[in-house]
Amino acid sequence: MKRIFDGATSLDLLEGEGWAWVGLDSTDGLHRLHSETLLALDRLFTELRFKGARRVALGASGWMTGQGRHFSAGADLHEVAALRPETADAFARRGQRVMRALQWPGWRTLTLMSGVAMGGGCDLALHGQERWAVANLKMAHPAAKHGILTGFGGTVRLPGLLGAANAARLFAALEHWNAEDARAAGAVQRILESGEVREAVLQWLKAPAVNPTSSSPA
Repeated sequence: MKRIFDGATSLDLLEGEGWAWVGLDSTDGLHRLHSETLLALDRLFTELRFKGARRVALGASGWMTGQGRHFSAGADLHEVAALRPETADAFARRGQRVMRALQWPGWRTLTLMSGVAMGGGCDLALHGQERWAVANLKMAHPAAKHGILTGFGGTVRLPGLLGAANAARLFAALEHWNAEDARAAGAVQRILESGEVREAVLQWLKAPAVNPTSSSPA
């Protein structure tokens, strides 16, 4: 594992032949999606595509060595509050590029949700082509409570993934879901205990890719 970006939320990388495990790390463990972190993720995903990665996992860095913390508490609300119209558009587009990269059909992606996955962090997690949860997951999308319409694509992604009724439970009813709730709604396909995570993710990463295509994300 190596540190490839140092910031308020840093990025770690564990690589093998044809695969990459990307980790989020921060001092407070909440892994907020600052604009600099989104830019670093965008650049990293571009680099991994050029290097020929066929499987990419994203989660808290701690799981690489055995014990992770939260997935992400979403955008930094102080940064969001300071955005102007022109900078807000750039911020949203940067986040959308990261989300689209996870959906690129040229590779398989796995998002590993643990602890808190909220707001923009929920958007990020749900853009994984495959989505697993650790048993301690707490998922929510409280943007409406703060008068914010998510700019990272969640309003488009969630209804298609979960159905309109379940998406409304997150966006409008402001429900908090645990791992079992998330699986019942279709947000995750598999639930892991903490002791299973590292081996399960590595096994997934090292499995053969299935019919990848070479088209590039927009």
